[in-house]
Amino acid sequence: MIALVCVLLLGACTPKVQRTHTPRPGNKYATGFQITDTLGGKCVRVFAPWKQDSVMATYYVSEPLERLGASSATHIGMLAELGLLDKLAGMCNPEVSYHELPAACQHLGDAMQPDCERIIANGVQAMLYSTYSPSDQSAERMESVGIPVLYNNEWRESTPLARAEWIRFVAVFFDKLDLADSIFSDVERKYNALKDQQSALSAQQSVSIVPGLDFRGTWYVPAGGTYMGALFKDAGANYAYADDPRDTSIPLTFEQALLTFADADVWLGCNVPSREALIEMNSQHALFRAYQNGRLYNFRKRCLPSGANDFWESGVVHPERILQDIIATLKGDTAFYYINPVK
Repeated sequence: MIALVCVLLLGACTPKVQRTHTPRPGNKYATGFQITDTLGGKCVRVFAPWKQDSVMATYYVSEPLERLGASSATHIGMLAELGLLDKLAGMCNPEVSYHELPAACQHLGDAMQPDCERIIANGVQAMLYSTYSPSDQSAERMESVGIPVLYNNEWRESTPLARAEWIRFVAVFFDKLDLADSIFSDVERKYNALKDQQSALSAQQSVSIVPGLDFRGTWYVPAGGTYMGALFKDAGANYAYADDPRDTSIPLTFEQALLTFADADVWLGCNVPSREALIEMNSQHALFRAYQNGRLYNFRKRCLPSGANDFWESGVVHPERILQDIIATLKGDTAFYYINPVK
């Protein structure tokens, strides 16, 4: 049984607060959920991303789920790692899944507007769901017709290991917590070994990077307190905004990006099919040293024609693989998992 006790916090005007990054008791890194033992099962609490220490939802779990729905590709990597894809009765936008889904997995509508009728018709017991607003009408609609919504908000964690630890949240609904703990412990060990290895290098050995790409006139780059900012730091990269503690993206104009990153050695997240396409977008891209020396890379090594990208699936569970790829790329070696050169 899953009993939804507390539901989504309402009010689009909920003020943004400075979140702490203290792990919840029972977790080593994750701040957004907590699992405790209770009579006959587990109690799971999810905390609101927009209101400090406010409980967003509470679930009491006494028996494992058999039929689950998912709204996001990020959930698929966790389910696959736990060997639970056979429990997936349906998914929103299944074409964006890199993993092969079960034949019985049904299309449940758009990720931002799940189809309640399809969810109910396919016997989905609960819906794994990522919410991005304190006033989420889709979540409210599902709850109003009796569909339990499991708020899998791993995307709000600002460090790779905290995000990966949400595999425990998924696992608890299937009585797989011991397996999740084993998987996560191995990920943590490998990640921290790579991180420690890089931190031992001298500052003179660090390679400077430019991240991302201009999008419709704005070039968003991660602050040092973000998920990607943490990966850059742990890889030992020289990054201009590494000391910015904010956990948000920083909007730059093209001119600001050029001024800041013109001399960077490596361009990461250059999401274009070719060097020629980059120049067609803006001829001034040729002014970046990373363009001139040919060190352009995207995170699309494991992609399908549909746009499905394993970076957002297995990469969420295995940040040590992303870190390994970034380290290899900075060294000029071939990345194994997610990073591709742009030619």
